[in-house]
Amino acid sequence: MNSNAPKTPQRTPTSIGQSRGVFRSLLFWREASQFSVIAFVAVVAVLAIAVTYFTGWVSDWGGFVKAPPKKPAPITAVLPPASTHKRAIDGMTVPDSEPASGRYYAATVDNLFVARPQSGISKASVVYEAPVEAGISRFLFVFPDDVKVDKIGPVRSARPYFLDWISEYDALYAHVGGSNEALDDIKAYGLRDMNEFYQGASFWRSADRSAPHNAYTSTDLLSANFARRFADQPTKLLDGWKFKDDAPASERPKDASLSIEYGDTHVNVTWKYDPVTNVYARSQGGKIISDSDDAPVTAKNIVVQEAEVSIIDSEGRRKIGTVGKGDATFAIDGLTVHGTWSKAGRTARTRFYDASRNEIKFDAGTTWIEVVPTGTNISG
Repeated sequence: MNSNAPKTPQRTPTSIGQSRGVFRSLLFWREASQFSVIAFVAVVAVLAIAVTYFTGWVSDWGGFVKAPPKKPAPITAVLPPASTHKRAIDGMTVPDSEPASGRYYAATVDNLFVARPQSGISKASVVYEAPVEAGISRFLFVFPDDVKVDKIGPVRSARPYFLDWISEYDALYAHVGGSNEALDDIKAYGLRDMNEFYQGASFWRSADRSAPHNAYTSTDLLSANFARRFADQPTKLLDGWKFKDDAPASERPKDASLSIEYGDTHVNVTWKYDPVTNVYARSQGGKIISDSDDAPVTAKNIVVQEAEVSIIDSEGRRKIGTVGKGDATFAIDGLTVHGTWSKAGRTARTRFYDASRNEIKFDAGTTWIEVVPTGTNISG
């Protein structure tokens, strides 16, 4: 044999045992490692579940999505109901945070066709319309002091019958001159008078209209004038009318109107009822009437007050029987009923009654009082 040939190592029992031991060790460590991985995965899974529970993650078919966070229950402050009161002049509910002083402002306003559209006509709480000379009518706007109106007019001259209505409100009265009788009565009655002839700073003349149809005032100017000249004079508490809730929609007629013939097609008035809003829209001379700011002229209540009217001078000025009693027609909630009116004296409140002598209950909102000669044609 070649002594230089490589010798095959001889596997002795000892070496074989050692090899098997190493192999078993490797198997052990491999199995141990697998067990460790499984254990590690298990631990991670447990931790994941714990994190899921405490952080709001939820399983969604094998995926994980963030559950919406639980919102804490809202803390609702229990506030007392807002304190309110109803205005005596129109029954409107207003918050006590806007207290009224009990003052009222009134203004005679032009209704000649060149004076239209008037300013402030849609914001007055009460409007009186009465005949004056030349076959036309004139307005008396009445405002409570917690209503802001930036422009009122065109303001025109005073008439005696307006003074009787103003006396019911103990109001500051804005006008531009007046008939001799009216000016004498203002002094005799001791009314709060704001005549442009003497209180020009409380008015302005508009450049877009010609005189005498261009005199205007505002509630700010009226309020300032009152504070400056009459603040030390207490105002009397207004003896308000009765007010109610609007009629339910199911009880309102679908079609209703009230027409009043003043004797001239340019002056005749129609009030068209809208059952949806439960108000009447005004037309005069066949045209829908709006305020100067395009606000429609509407009313919740229409009163047609018939009174004795006579001509007293060559100018055609009228005398109107404001004190006493007479017939009246009422349009409220789309229904027209007949009744009466009465006024015990100049400063007394005019009261209105149905045919059974129950005092009329108005809807809260604007009331128009159409004063017409006894026997005027009224339809509706």
